[in-house]
Amino acid sequence: MNSIASLIKLIRPQQWVKNGFVLMPLVFSGRLFCPYDSVKTLGVFIGFCLAASAVYIINDYMDIGQDRIHPLKKKRPLASGAVSPTMGLVVCAVLIILMLINSLLFRLPLFTIGVLVGYVILNWLYSWKLKHFVIIDVLVISTGFLLRVLAGSSALSVGVSSWLVLCTFSVATLLAFGKRRHEVMFLNGEAFSHRPVLESYSVGFLDQLLQVVTTSTFIFYCLYSVKAGPGTDIQSEKMMVTIPFVTYGIFRYLYLIYHKKDGGSPTALLLTDPPLLVCVTLWLLSCIYVMYC
Repeated sequence: MNSIASLIKLIRPQQWVKNGFVLMPLVFSGRLFCPYDSVKTLGVFIGFCLAASAVYIINDYMDIGQDRIHPLKKKRPLASGAVSPTMGLVVCAVLIILMLINSLLFRLPLFTIGVLVGYVILNWLYSWKLKHFVIIDVLVISTGFLLRVLAGSSALSVGVSSWLVLCTFSVATLLAFGKRRHEVMFLNGEAFSHRPVLESYSVGFLDQLLQVVTTSTFIFYCLYSVKAGPGTDIQSEKMMVTIPFVTYGIFRYLYLIYHKKDGGSPTALLLTDPPLLVCVTLWLLSCIYVMYC
């Protein structure tokens, strides 16, 4: 029990890619190559990695009984017994303490530290109660991504386009509903025993919600692409060259969840699906080129 490999698996470092959202204010404010701002953003990124890992442990601890009967989640360290619940809580406490120490070392603004603490509290509430409420469970997850952007913005004292904020929230909601759809499909009639809220979702209902958020994500990004970001001198029309990458990325994700029956882990999709990974990389490079060249 409590082996190093199990402890590493417990904190889920592969999920840290989600914290890349804290980089958005740095990139889209035109300050990517400012050393001081880059270091500040690195501090926020590390802080969210520590916070997110603590949150995963809290969720696994509170779901340990349900995870033990889940066909995939039963392999998680706490559910399988590879890590004891007590050790899990100790690691969680250490991660939160390191998050606060990291914030002080990088001299993050008090508001940014508050966002990090708020993220942990919100996800504790999610694990405790909020995940049992239909629709609200998904909106809480999406809010977590907004907090990442807000933290990155507050650390640099820069504004972020309202359209980009809406796009962030919309794409996070799209990924969350896609994950819910995969859970309902994968667990079939046993969904309720693993997560009671899934009884309130049906494939047809989730398909309708996915249509709404897919459309909103595309519209919000298009609107952002024709408006200059705050604090930048970009000709808004130039950002339109990035729209094809966003379009393909959305369609590719829909293809994966509808035809490949995937979507249980958006992070895994990004890291294991070459077309999607290439698309995201090209989108990021094109954004950097438009904004800095």
